[in-house]
Amino acid sequence: MHRTALLFALICFILAAVGAYFGAIRAVDVFQEATEAELRQALLMSDEEWVHLRAKGLQVNLTGLAPDEAARFRVLQVIGKFVDPGRITDDITILQANDIAPPKFSLEVLRNDERISLIGLVPSDHGRSHILDNVEDIALDLHITDMLEEASFAVPTNWESALDFGIFGLQKLNRSKISITHNKVIISAVTESQTEKQRYEKELADNTPDGLELELHISAPRPVISPFTLHFTLDENGAEMAACSVDTEFNSLKIMRAAQKIGLDPTATCAIGLGVPTTEWAEAIVLSLNAVGKLGGGVLTFTDSDISLIAQDDVDEASYDQIIGALENDLPELFSLAAVLPPKPLIDGQTGDIVIPEFTATKSPEGQVQLRGRISSVPARNSVQAFAKALFGSENVYAQTRIDENLPDGWPLRVLGGLEALAELHHGTLIVQPETIQISGTGDSPSTKGAMSRILSVRVGTKDNFKLSVDYDERLAKRDTPPTPQECETQIAEILAKSKIEFDPGRVDIKADSLAVVDQIAKVLRLCPTAEFEIQGHTDNSGSEELNQTLSQSRADAVLSALLTRRVLTSRMIARGYGPSQPITDNASEASRAQNRRISFALITPVEPANPALLDASADPVPSASNAPQERPKQKEAEE
Repeated sequence: MHRTALLFALICFILAAVGAYFGAIRAVDVFQEATEAELRQALLMSDEEWVHLRAKGLQVNLTGLAPDEAARFRVLQVIGKFVDPGRITDDITILQANDIAPPKFSLEVLRNDERISLIGLVPSDHGRSHILDNVEDIALDLHITDMLEEASFAVPTNWESALDFGIFGLQKLNRSKISITHNKVIISAVTESQTEKQRYEKELADNTPDGLELELHISAPRPVISPFTLHFTLDENGAEMAACSVDTEFNSLKIMRAAQKIGLDPTATCAIGLGVPTTEWAEAIVLSLNAVGKLGGGVLTFTDSDISLIAQDDVDEASYDQIIGALENDLPELFSLAAVLPPKPLIDGQTGDIVIPEFTATKSPEGQVQLRGRISSVPARNSVQAFAKALFGSENVYAQTRIDENLPDGWPLRVLGGLEALAELHHGTLIVQPETIQISGTGDSPSTKGAMSRILSVRVGTKDNFKLSVDYDERLAKRDTPPTPQECETQIAEILAKSKIEFDPGRVDIKADSLAVVDQIAKVLRLCPTAEFEIQGHTDNSGSEELNQTLSQSRADAVLSALLTRRVLTSRMIARGYGPSQPITDNASEASRAQNRRISFALITPVEPANPALLDASADPVPSASNAPQERPKQKEAEE
């Protein structure tokens, strides 16, 4: 009986082992078939149908007759997106290998604040090792992604000089894409300012080797200006441009050339930005400046498409009508011109003095404000005093005004607009007269004068003549307290809770509808330039984990690049893809998977050092990351 039971157990064990063996074989076959199907589909999409492949376990064997070396290289690139190069057995035969033409060597280098990526086919001599040695000297703390392939062919003429020049450009430009061939280098980059852009363009052009074609695409972010304004004055004291907005450098040169012809200092400049109301903006300004020159003086103000031109009171009326009539006919249709010829001032019969009613306000360096002069009514006086107290503080305002019912229409609005502009100054004086508003003083920013001009243009209107004389004292610059990094993290989380940053399926380009979300986040990050953030990319569990990991990294990189183009300092940020490893919900439905596909921002906080008293002195020390051997990280490209 005992022998029978033992025999039965032995038979069951053998049957189970046999079943497990054949089950394992079947599982391997299923895995191999799936791998082969996926790779064949990729080769079919790339039109490389001549190659034959076979999966053996984790190895992939490639055979076939390649038409040339370039075709073999393309196949290895396609397979390398799905399979580690170490698992590929290359048994491909090249057709007419003895007569093969040299491949087209090229190198593409991508650099941002986190990594440098090297992609391309380079000659074995003066190739990979030379490139990596030079790039390592530039990279410092940056990661280097090496996706270079080598081929044993003669080095093309000028390849060495083109390569060295491309690396020179890489060293200069922190955010750039550089494409290198033996006879041409294409450099695309983003700089911090127009000045920096011009400096790099000149430096690269001056250092271009003989016989090498250079193509530059360097851009600088431009601010959004609203409204677009221009304020130009020409009188007995000369020409002055208090504000000038323009959309391109070319149009800026056109406007400056026209203004300099009638006396403007050649050192004056226009602010270049986005938001121009029409492409005919510069043309309208040039026509108007020419009219001011013909009149012999005046005040010219543009606020978007509204134009005000106030001539001097000594202009002959017939000449005035002729010049203004021609300007009205020549201006583009969008623009509306309001031209004024001031009447000659009346002289008081008793004293012989010119009677000009005025309102004055003075703001002292200590912030004390005195209001004097004429106001048109009691309600207007109450409104002016209440507005002044709101601007400067009730304890800082001293009013001593009187009522004059004969003042021109709109006098209170002109006083209120002048007070709002005066509030931009650290200290100064406001004078409101029937035909002009004059403000002089000292501000705490180079942009103070432009801000005052925009306030007067919007609040008072372009039909009024105003003159600004503003000095800048950098010692008065405001020191606003920025939000804490934790507050910035909370604000970003609130933005993303309302709207996600979304991408097209399988793509790394941010959807157009999500760019507004990136704009909101950029505004917050500009307030926290010293905060360190990790931009985290996440996916759902659809597809292979390796592909999702690569896709999440690429999407996080795309957000980092988008912030960079919005003038955000990204040197303290890193982009990291987590693939499907950190879901916020299950992946049971499409709705839940959509929630897991996301971009998030996490504040990087320094790790507190451990208390030495709590450490076991007898334990072996653990090597730190800085002391551990470092390897150059490698990144594979993948598509969802």
